[in-house]
Amino acid sequence: MKRGDVIYYKDELNDDFADNGITAVKIEKDFPFAPKGLLWRIGEFFAYYVFAIPTVALIWLVSGFTIKGRRNIRALAKEQKKRGGKGFFLYANHTHWLDAFAGPLVCFPKKSHVLVSPDTVSIKGVRTFVQMLGAIPVPTERDAVPPFVSAIERRIDQGRAVMIFPEAHIWPFCNFIRDFKPGSFRYPVKQEVPAVGVCVCYKKRRGLGKLRKTPRREVYISEPFWPDASLPAPAAKQKLRDDVFLWLKKTAGENSDVEYVSYIKAEE
Repeated sequence: MKRGDVIYYKDELNDDFADNGITAVKIEKDFPFAPKGLLWRIGEFFAYYVFAIPTVALIWLVSGFTIKGRRNIRALAKEQKKRGGKGFFLYANHTHWLDAFAGPLVCFPKKSHVLVSPDTVSIKGVRTFVQMLGAIPVPTERDAVPPFVSAIERRIDQGRAVMIFPEAHIWPFCNFIRDFKPGSFRYPVKQEVPAVGVCVCYKKRRGLGKLRKTPRREVYISEPFWPDASLPAPAAKQKLRDDVFLWLKKTAGENSDVEYVSYIKAEE
């Protein structure tokens, strides 16, 4: 997309403007959501720490990303270690394919995973690699849900972070927070771990940066939001969703100062 493009949408929850042309495979119950074994761990280490982290850091540097609030992650990691070593969840807005790599840089040196669409593991020859980078595909079949949830819980029990895009679909360069459902917040409620907001904001470039066509990005990290243990699970899930949503909306509203692509609600 280019500066000044206008996109008309009807449904914030379901409209998708990231056509990648990939034919998604079915994610069924026999899919290896959380591979294990010595060879896997060795490959995972090299793919993640030796290849991905340096490459993504360079891409982010060249693209003009900055991260604000990493101290919140460091403090939370220490707190979780005291509490037994569990991990936590990251909830981010979804405006670019690079958003999927926010987790590794935000959480480094802690390993992070990300829930992805089936498209991500549908390209022949790269499924194993993207899983080593942390991808956990969302099931397409109902019988795959239990092993999918078990994989998420295993990664949290390992002390890792799991990133979720509650908006679900990519809206390129969108500078506001879209509505999203509370369903994905059942994971931190069930495991009694915190949710952390990650907000990608679009900023005007300054100085020589104005030569770049696209705006720069600032990534803001919230303090942890803990599930309310005094509430029943459905109410706790909704409250956690509302807490994260309000923080994301406020942060985007205060810090995004450029509209590279305009999104306009279409008239019925």
